[in-house]
Amino acid sequence: MLLDKSSLELLTYLMGLTNSQTVMSISRTMGQSRRKIYYHLEKINAALPRHIDPIVSLPRIGILLTDEQKVVCQVLLDNMDSYHYVMSMEERIQLMTIYIAITSERVTIEKLMALTDVSRNTVLNDLSEIRAQLTTEQFKVYLYATKSEGYFFKCHPLNKIQYIHSLLYEVFSNPNEGFLTILNEKVPYFEGCELLFAPEIVAFLAEQVNQLEIDLGKKINHYEIEFMLKVLPYLLLGYRNMVLKTSEQHEIEREFALIRKRIEYKAAQHLASSLAEKFAVGLDEIEISLIAMLLLSYRKDKDIHTNSQDFADIKATLERFVDEFLRCSAFEIDNRELLMRNLVMHAKAFLFRKTYGILSRNPLTRQIKQKYKDLFVTVKVAASYTLEEEWLVQMNDDDIAYFTIHIGGALKNKHIQSAAVREIYLVCDEGVGVQKLFYKQCQSYLPVDSIKAVFTTEQFHSVEDILEMDLLISTSDNLRASFPVLQVEPVLTYEDVMKINHFLTYHTMKETSRQFQPHLEQLLSRYITKKCDVQEALVKIQELIQDDLFLATVEDHSLKDLY
Repeated sequence: MLLDKSSLELLTYLMGLTNSQTVMSISRTMGQSRRKIYYHLEKINAALPRHIDPIVSLPRIGILLTDEQKVVCQVLLDNMDSYHYVMSMEERIQLMTIYIAITSERVTIEKLMALTDVSRNTVLNDLSEIRAQLTTEQFKVYLYATKSEGYFFKCHPLNKIQYIHSLLYEVFSNPNEGFLTILNEKVPYFEGCELLFAPEIVAFLAEQVNQLEIDLGKKINHYEIEFMLKVLPYLLLGYRNMVLKTSEQHEIEREFALIRKRIEYKAAQHLASSLAEKFAVGLDEIEISLIAMLLLSYRKDKDIHTNSQDFADIKATLERFVDEFLRCSAFEIDNRELLMRNLVMHAKAFLFRKTYGILSRNPLTRQIKQKYKDLFVTVKVAASYTLEEEWLVQMNDDDIAYFTIHIGGALKNKHIQSAAVREIYLVCDEGVGVQKLFYKQCQSYLPVDSIKAVFTTEQFHSVEDILEMDLLISTSDNLRASFPVLQVEPVLTYEDVMKINHFLTYHTMKETSRQFQPHLEQLLSRYITKKCDVQEALVKIQELIQDDLFLATVEDHSLKDLY
């Protein structure tokens, strides 16, 4: 039995369980019906070797894999490649859409059948679903088919670029390894796509990032530049896939007129010259502008041009936004000048995204809205009266959440005192705004002045050998160091706060136990004759005191918010 995406997701979820869970609980967590969970469970059991007991849900207990089942299931996950993996309908539609959007060959039903390894009727149903989905999208893209041209998308060229960018955002933001393997194996062999997906060109573009950032005087967000490198060949091929009249090309060039005034355009020209010189890959005016548009639209962690007079109007609008925020709230700003620099840096990219329809979803939006509801609502109200009205844009919750992150990172908060923990460093790769918010959150739960610096992973590894620290708190799940490391979410959850409190409590107990332990041991010796009994009582009393201190800290922090 072959496993599709949903079956693999269930198997991955079951592998991560440490306690039994009922099918009802699993269905709620995964957002699927109980019937679907049982269906995928049957498929997983059919894929297991015959000598392994099937995975079953015990009445009133639920499901928990045995050690033997976990070993076999891990092998099953490791061996799931493109030859075994069966795409879900959603993934077939994504692959077919990408194929139609970027290949230079005539697309037929037979070629789509060969691409997806499904029947003619299934391909026809998928094409009907693509048409239905396009009617609900904002991009005004339409799927057509003729005998001479086969299947193709008809739309304004920029709308197509926006649509492909949005589709690829979905594919790469919620990656499924089985589907990505298929995508990476098949796309380079689409007709007309071989050159831009050649490994040497992909490697060359990655090498050019540092030079691009030097030319720009900016540091592009780590995750966004990675995403750009992944999607750039698709976007260029999506443009080349279209047959445009000269008048249509001139119209697009006029729409990119704003971009040609920015230094990002010069950086894109330099990149195009390097590509032409090294690989004989020529980019036309629109393709160069397309690269510049992406560079302008992606978030920056550093920008030396924020004080330029070119952005005085943007800064003035943001000043009014901050004033409105403070007027309708009880919050206080800690460092307004730094906040303004970060807001200008963010707003520059934000306005280009809005102008050219480049999607940028915020993975922290749900957490921000849940944990910092009052702050989010206040920012939203202030933005509606200032930013939306003056910039003539409509801000969605993802946009508001980004501004909330910057505001939250600049708010004043209270500190706690502790002498035991003095050297703490933070590691966060999610961008300068999230770094500031993460720092402010950690300040609420850590001793005064204990946080010495906030690094990206790259920065941390460059100075790791010369640092001395009590604790490293990281939002990355793969950071390894010789120091104690706590892995947390960028927006601290209740469990994350408990981890921090537990470390502080345990560390304090370790520091004070050097004086406390001998005194307690001497006192117990007066009443207990056997030394082994003294040691046992000593351990029990210390554990009791530590647990009591931990619970008291939990109760205290469970009642207070970050701000």
